[in-house]
Amino acid sequence: MSSLQGKRVLITGAANGIGRSMAGYFAKAGSTLILTDMDEQALEETADKLRQGGARIYTYVVDVSKSEEVNKMAEQVIANPGIDILINNAGIGHNGEIIETPLAKWKALMDVNFYGPLYHVYAFMPQMIKQGSGHIVNVSSGQAFFRLPTWGPYATIKLALGGFSELLRVEAKKFGIKVTTVYPFMVNTGFYKEIEGETLGTKLSMKLLPFYSMKPEKVAKIIFKAVKKEKPVEMVSMLNDLGYITRLLPPVSNMVSAASLLFLGKDAAVLRREQGI
Repeated sequence: MSSLQGKRVLITGAANGIGRSMAGYFAKAGSTLILTDMDEQALEETADKLRQGGARIYTYVVDVSKSEEVNKMAEQVIANPGIDILINNAGIGHNGEIIETPLAKWKALMDVNFYGPLYHVYAFMPQMIKQGSGHIVNVSSGQAFFRLPTWGPYATIKLALGGFSELLRVEAKKFGIKVTTVYPFMVNTGFYKEIEGETLGTKLSMKLLPFYSMKPEKVAKIIFKAVKKEKPVEMVSMLNDLGYITRLLPPVSNMVSAASLLFLGKDAAVLRREQGI
């Protein structure tokens, strides 16, 4: 895509973090922005700031986990101003072992992190098919490759989103629609604010997050460039490339899992028994 000038871009989860930073990059490129979020105050603050720079902005307070809200917003957007690029960025996190994660939490994660993007694709893709063009961006996570213990529910659902997105790219191609799947590494945003961790290792990792994570502005810029280049997959960090490679090499994958278990506080004997090493 040579230019984003005049392109109509919808970004979910746009009030803060990566979404807010992405909105800034697209605004500078001359795009018309449709921004959605549940945080009405932060959403309007983001929109007002961008309007001061001359950007054309539409805002909608939407809970992405509710199909009726997504569909109502989509009807209005399709009528005016229309859509060229859909960025499914909104998401929530969770840290906890699988068996200790209540089914209600699984449902909440699924509703936002998987069904949220799915609702938007179903709401906007028919219009993209009619116009013979469009670009869908789905933000998954590097956890899809690393799959660290105590992040099982989150990793499982983000893995599902990544698979859905990469398959959608193949099927959408015949309609002239591009699909980009993004796998961010750890990003220092409010996303992890409420996560304290259950073991000494996870608690320490959350405390040290600012020192090893990526800034949302940097990740947003990487995603912006990936959209402009129409990349099918954006890995964001070389660490995600490493994570992907380890999934192809079972012995290496076991070693990575073993190391993570040690860091998270598992007893060595239990570790060897669980990992078969």
